[in-house]
Amino acid sequence: MAHSFSYANDEISVTGITDVKEFGDTEIVAALENESITVQGSGLKIVSMDLAEGKLRATGKLALLKYGSAPAAKGFLNRIFK
Repeated sequence: MAHSFSYANDEISVTGITDVKEFGDTEIVAALENESITVQGSGLKIVSMDLAEGKLRATGKLALLKYGSAPAAKGFLNRIFK
């Protein structure tokens, strides 16, 4: 699945997401098909998310955009014993 990213007037739009792994007011980490996208900044707030459509909209000041490999799925015991 192809994805896109746009940022204008403190509005962030990402398509092609399959899951949101982490989010807070300084960081949003979303999974794409074969990689992840990390958005860092300040005042980040998810406005809408539709995983069926693969769309995420957020607002806030963008400071860093980073792509990386998809995080490995953690096993049951790894999640218990963080």
